[in-house]
Amino acid sequence: AEIASRPKSEWRRLLADGGWIAPHWPAPWGRAADPVTQLVIDEELAAAHIRRPHLQVGAWVLPTLIAHGTVAQQERWVGPTLRGELAWCQLFSEPGAGSDLASLTTKASRVEGGWSLTGQKVWTSMAADAQFGLCLARTGSGGPRHDGITAFVVDMAAPGVELRPLRELTGQSMFNEVFLADVFVPDDAVVGEPGSGWAAARTTLANERVSMGSGSSFGLGVEMVLGLLPVDLDTADPVDVDAAGRLLVEAHALAALGARLTLRSLASGGGGAQPGPEASVRKLLGVEHDQRTQEVGLGLLGRAGAIADGPAGNWVQGYLANRCLSIAGGTSEIQRNVIGERLLGLPRDGGDGR
Repeated sequence: AEIASRPKSEWRRLLADGGWIAPHWPAPWGRAADPVTQLVIDEELAAAHIRRPHLQVGAWVLPTLIAHGTVAQQERWVGPTLRGELAWCQLFSEPGAGSDLASLTTKASRVEGGWSLTGQKVWTSMAADAQFGLCLARTGSGGPRHDGITAFVVDMAAPGVELRPLRELTGQSMFNEVFLADVFVPDDAVVGEPGSGWAAARTTLANERVSMGSGSSFGLGVEMVLGLLPVDLDTADPVDVDAAGRLLVEAHALAALGARLTLRSLASGGGGAQPGPEASVRKLLGVEHDQRTQEVGLGLLGRAGAIADGPAGNWVQGYLANRCLSIAGGTSEIQRNVIGERLLGLPRDGGDGR
């Protein structure tokens, strides 16, 4: 109520400074809230009609800085990001290292005062808008592939950083190629110890899957699909009613899954910002449900859905944009590997488990 009484222009700063944007994070960035407290905070913010700002890629990067960064790094980057002063991108995937991220070849060499990075990244979301990028590069060779990888914070305006937008199905360029040519990164921008970057990567990827499996989507939702059906369902095509009903059941099942995970966390005394392999279940089911929602909605529009503007515009945009989500953040095939190996105890298939 206190925040709601202030001008909206002040809301983000007040939410950030009070630890309300990500209350499960440790203080001072969050409130170290346990699951029950998180639910109470969600309800109170909703009652006050306050919507928390989305941190975009920062929602994946900041937990990594909190878990693995120094106090100085956290003060430099976490607070300003929460307040909306900084934006991030994630410099992980490469042309030959996407789902098999441990195959990355971007190289970091020791130079005076820091490191020199050379290589190519691809499918980098929001790179054109980001001031900083969390980058994985190889600083050692020999031994297991996961060893010898280091995490760096790269200034996206540094000399040697080149962006090339990738035009997508939608006509937009959210993704980019990023070329690094002898880009200098000072020692104080290394996250964790040199060679320990895989642990930082695992934290980032787990939080990415939580974000992508918890209602983050491109396009309209199930409620809008139901709005495309006649009020009198007896006059509707039974196939359309069946398709919409399936989506509604899926949506309730996903909500029940979220509630079950919350109860499990409560039973174990859980909290904190280290999601487990259950994040892969959310990501897999949530993303594929979102894609089916756009497909059904577009189909219900009939011939109007063939035109990218007008009443079908949002559905066409959502349908095209959602195609990437079963690849982004770890492909659906990789999520099934994680679920099979880490939750069901099945034998490894030889992949790296991303």
